[in-house]
Amino acid sequence: MKNKKQNTFCKITHKVTKGYEHKHPLLFFAVVFNIFIFIVLFCIYQINTDTNLLNAGRYLFNQPNPTILVDVERMLEGYPMAEMAPYIATENREVAAFLVAIAKKESAWGKRTPKLNGQECYNYWGFRKKQERMGSGGHTCFDSPKDAVNTVARRIDDLIDKGYDTPQKMVIWKCGSCNGAARAGSAKWIQDVDLYYQKMIQ
Repeated sequence: MKNKKQNTFCKITHKVTKGYEHKHPLLFFAVVFNIFIFIVLFCIYQINTDTNLLNAGRYLFNQPNPTILVDVERMLEGYPMAEMAPYIATENREVAAFLVAIAKKESAWGKRTPKLNGQECYNYWGFRKKQERMGSGGHTCFDSPKDAVNTVARRIDDLIDKGYDTPQKMVIWKCGSCNGAARAGSAKWIQDVDLYYQKMIQ
């Protein structure tokens, strides 16, 4: 099959270039150059694994990563946060790991959450950003599980880009600079978050 494709390609190349080398040298050079670029791109495409191609498509269409989804569903099974698994799995593994680990520490995966007029805020991370809908304890209220994951994931991704890429550094989530009295509980926060972060990241 591969040889058949190569033979077909060579026949097409021959037809395209036939006669141009003498009558139109510049045009001939341009055609050959473009064919060369096409061959290079074709080879790169062939070298890519099926997994990489699937990941590219998944990212483009915002589809869950099957491997991450299985890990997240297994970990969140039986908890309120389980309904967020498909949205969490659209993120890269590092962001997904922090989403899962921080939520475990801050809300026991949705068992302890802020409410607004008795309604769920879907805020499982202790996330605080002032907006129109604010829940108990000064926490942000989200419109839906998807809205919650998307908003918190973007914040985590931004912190990772700034170098807060380990539970030890991500402790700013809990207490900012963690100075004074706030430092007292930071070691326990790091320990607990790191436990579940490592389970997800490995």
